[in-house]
Amino acid sequence: MRIAVVGAGAVGGYYGGALARHGEQVVLICRGAHRDAIVRDGLQVSSHWGDFTVHVPATADPHEVGPVDLIIYAVKTYHNPDALPLLEPLIDEDTAVLSIQNGVESPARIAAVYGWEHVLAGTTYIDAARPAPGRIEQVGATARIVLGEQDGSHSPRAARVADVLTKEGMQVEVSDDIASSLWAKLVQVAATGTVMTASRATYLEVLACPVGALTVRTVMEETVAVGQAHGAKFASDVVDVRMATAEADAPGLVSSLQLDFQAGNPLELDDLLGAVVRQGRAKQVPVPASAALYTALYRFRQGHDAGRELGGV
Repeated sequence: MRIAVVGAGAVGGYYGGALARHGEQVVLICRGAHRDAIVRDGLQVSSHWGDFTVHVPATADPHEVGPVDLIIYAVKTYHNPDALPLLEPLIDEDTAVLSIQNGVESPARIAAVYGWEHVLAGTTYIDAARPAPGRIEQVGATARIVLGEQDGSHSPRAARVADVLTKEGMQVEVSDDIASSLWAKLVQVAATGTVMTASRATYLEVLACPVGALTVRTVMEETVAVGQAHGAKFASDVVDVRMATAEADAPGLVSSLQLDFQAGNPLELDDLLGAVVRQGRAKQVPVPASAALYTALYRFRQGHDAGRELGGV
């Protein structure tokens, strides 16, 4: 299968590298120093499953690539205005676009441009970073993608993509309710990352605050309520499980939202907690804690626009 990774940063770069390592025909769409380092030295990956270097094509111009079978769309959501047009030369009649962006609204944004006949919704669970151009570091035994058709059907397309992606170093699940899967992830990332960013604190420091855990739990509960109003289904103990997971991971918990904030980059705020507030208002679900945190970070959400590279999740 011919695969293009659009947004080959930490997450997209890891998955692209893992697929290339196992013999898939991969091309990375990226630019700047990251692209230059990959072209010169290959993509260097350190992971739970071993360290490796793969020499894969990398380009900023998708016209050089042409149509592919699968696009893994992994750009930060704030890059969508620039990145979505890049998909056009990569798409032909049978191309599947798998979104692994954060948030619950991203697949619909892609489908609004290219149609649901091309889009597979997805989400990912992975701890990966890009410490230097051309280098990816992944830690832990989880590099998981959940994907599915928007209508919940178990289509041949979804099965084919899942089969191709299932390699050592990648765990893949086909969901029959992908919308609920996206909301389930949002429960944690919208709460923990936003509280850490707004308080300029590690998660351990958040927990040390007398009402830190209460604040996180409240945002999670608001997210669940909004998701349920939009038809998402959750396990009855979803908040307890997400709170316990965050507490267990607290010593090493890293938020991409907080890293972007610290680096002066734009924030995915509008697509994480902003979506909770926006979708809550649409269904008249009260979200006071989420609205307060969104307000606290609102003026920082655009970050520094000058000189940005096309980055991944």
